[in-house]
Amino acid sequence: MRPAAHRIRLPRRTLGSSNVCAIEPPCPRQFSHKPPRLLLVSHRSSPRPQLPFLYPSGSYLSNTQLSRLFSISSNHKKFIKETARQTVKYTLLIWVVTTCFSIASLGILSERQERAFPSPHEWSLITRFRFRRGKWWQVPENNEDEGFPNWARVYDELQHTLARLENPNKDGAGLAEQEEGGIIVPGVGRAGYDLTAKSDEWRQGYYEVLMGMASAAERLEGWVTDKWRRNVWAPEFVASPTNPRPKATLPGMPIVPEEEHRVPAAEAPETFYLKIITSKGFTTYQRLSAALGYADWLAFKKLPDSAEEMYRWALDIAISGLSTPDPSTVIDPTTSVLSSTAPSESITSNLVFAATNLGTFHASQGNVTAALPILISLLRARLNAEPSAPTPVNDKSDSSLTGTILSLLNEPDYPPLPPTGDEPLLRRPENRCDEAALKAYIGEILFATATSTSSSQQRQQGLSWVRDAVSTAKTAQSMPVIAAQDELRKKCEQCEEVGLEAWGKIMTFLAAEAREKKEAATSGWGINGLLWKLWGTQKLEEDVENLEDEEEGVTMRLNKLRGKMLREEYEDMDRKYARTFVF
Repeated sequence: MRPAAHRIRLPRRTLGSSNVCAIEPPCPRQFSHKPPRLLLVSHRSSPRPQLPFLYPSGSYLSNTQLSRLFSISSNHKKFIKETARQTVKYTLLIWVVTTCFSIASLGILSERQERAFPSPHEWSLITRFRFRRGKWWQVPENNEDEGFPNWARVYDELQHTLARLENPNKDGAGLAEQEEGGIIVPGVGRAGYDLTAKSDEWRQGYYEVLMGMASAAERLEGWVTDKWRRNVWAPEFVASPTNPRPKATLPGMPIVPEEEHRVPAAEAPETFYLKIITSKGFTTYQRLSAALGYADWLAFKKLPDSAEEMYRWALDIAISGLSTPDPSTVIDPTTSVLSSTAPSESITSNLVFAATNLGTFHASQGNVTAALPILISLLRARLNAEPSAPTPVNDKSDSSLTGTILSLLNEPDYPPLPPTGDEPLLRRPENRCDEAALKAYIGEILFATATSTSSSQQRQQGLSWVRDAVSTAKTAQSMPVIAAQDELRKKCEQCEEVGLEAWGKIMTFLAAEAREKKEAATSGWGINGLLWKLWGTQKLEEDVENLEDEEEGVTMRLNKLRGKMLREEYEDMDRKYARTFVF
């Protein structure tokens, strides 16, 4: 048994004289050698233990601590490798899919362009691609930013095409200078090649390139560019003798370069027209259309003498294609009037085309004495021509997705070449609008040139011609061949509009003249006035009323036709702009 322990009592005096530390709370134990200012000690709470590995001894990390900081675990390394591998995999996959989709889209677009703007198959791929782009940019709806054809872009694309076609090392193999060194045109230089070694398709494509560049050059007259051809500036922004105070360029548009750095945006239009006219190997119609295009350009530039000379040159080109040894039996070389005794098979469509343009030019210049016989002879030749065989209406191509995909599998054939124009003139149903236009021109000239001696009779003849022109244009619109083709139907509507407008002006003039005659009869006190007062003015009032009624009826028909044409135009624009690309 453990012995009992005795309790020892200390004196009170001894307890009272003990150290102060026994009364105060115990001091915290120091676990770190840091100075007290670094100890995280709170005066309101109990002190926290300070461990040495939480506070490095120096002001910077040691190598061991750095390596420990940037160390990656094996699981982390595996995750990074897998993520990198998947990233590269899907990036390459997306790039391949996007590239294939872009190439396929470009191929489909090129195929659709090829069907809309066929190019010769013997051309190289780049040449055909440039040619199609030049044709494609001519469609206004394909230029979303401008809303109209960007002729600078058209000219640039066709210029690259022309350079490749005239390069013997590319698509111009077999292209040679003409004998005797070619033809030298003043102001233009050497013009024309010998194209006889080339195929008909190659020559047709070459002709379309030159005509497209001529049309673009007409729109780019006065425009300038720099030597890099990156930007073009309109004439109103360029200082010149005719424009001493040019407009400031728009914000964001580069400034016009200095005069020594400027380059014309396009060559002169006659460069391309004369190249077609003077080349050897083009058909009569191709040379004739180039000559008439150049003549129209000269007439637009208000050079009537040069334009008339060019129109006569075009007529000479058409006469050169006649099969008769004596062309004077078909057309008078002085007055350009077609002979009434000439057989119908000796009159060609080129001859009628050239003479029509010459007669219209004479009429626009006020030379009605030269224009009227030409127009009457042309109308007689058209009416006496042999009727043509009925042409079948072409079925519209399948524009659905399935039809488009099936058509892409087969390369389209190059379309048949247009006729040379040296064939005998035939009376076709689609040419009735041309007859209506000739009747309207003849009626206007007869009415405008009526003299005081033959005023009433000649005016009635002119009015009858104009009425007949409107009736012919209205009847032509109901023909199946014309009704099935929107382009021909709209052309006949335009002919009807021109006829109704001329008819309305004639009736306005006659109604005003009748009113003046009535007012003079009722207000005058001479012999004529007394006679009208005795016999009455009922006849004059009836004439005025009839003329005003006819004028009102013609005006209503004209407004109705114009409203219809305007609605059709808006519908066509809505359909075109609703599509991504227009062909």
